[in-house]
Amino acid sequence: MYHPRSSHHGDTLVKFILDDLIETCPAFRTAAKEGKIVYKLNHAVNPNTPDEWDIDLIVGPGGLNFQQTMGQPITAGEPTDIWIAVDAKGVMTEHGKARKNRYRDLSAFHSKMHGYRPNAIAAGIVTINIAPRFRSPLRPEGEVTEHKNIERLAEETVALFAGLPKGNPGLEAISVIVLAHTNIKGDQTTLRKGRPSPAPGELLSYDLFVRDICREFQARHGSGLETPSRDAGPRTTFG
Repeated sequence: MYHPRSSHHGDTLVKFILDDLIETCPAFRTAAKEGKIVYKLNHAVNPNTPDEWDIDLIVGPGGLNFQQTMGQPITAGEPTDIWIAVDAKGVMTEHGKARKNRYRDLSAFHSKMHGYRPNAIAAGIVTINIAPRFRSPLRPEGEVTEHKNIERLAEETVALFAGLPKGNPGLEAISVIVLAHTNIKGDQTTLRKGRPSPAPGELLSYDLFVRDICREFQARHGSGLETPSRDAGPRTTFG
């Protein structure tokens, strides 16, 4: 069950991204295996200050104080620098308002991230709900929101995020995932593999998102490591 005030779903999503980088990006996999990089979820920047902000996932060189994750392909820890930063957002209901807020969030994210760490790879990923009904845990028990014209709303929402700046300045990687999730107990959640989901290789597609992160990681931190494969695709298939 989805709750907007919980980090559980965002944590799960960014762990999928870690899995796919390890699976398909040789430079990233080698750095993780050799203990050259660690990851951290929900990292606070400038904690306990008016300028505090959170990042869903960071990856960077490991310091002395980290938790050894036996049997895992990458170790959880406190990076001494930020090489990759991923912000995961969701547009689950009230699309007209939520999509504008999330767009502004990602615009601010890449700007603040590059101001804080100019060489960091800033990546944004957005989950867009296309279910015609949605049960918000923030509303009274039994109240279900009806999403009218949801196909059009979802298509417009995908198009909005395609307008985010990409490159320098901008996000180094950006993707959207379209799914149908009612948040009603017993209902099945399904991925939308056709439109308005981007096709593989298109702007906002998940496979391009993973390749973009890999390419930037290889270019900035992969000296002496393996060369990324052009044919490899992510194990997790969104769209």
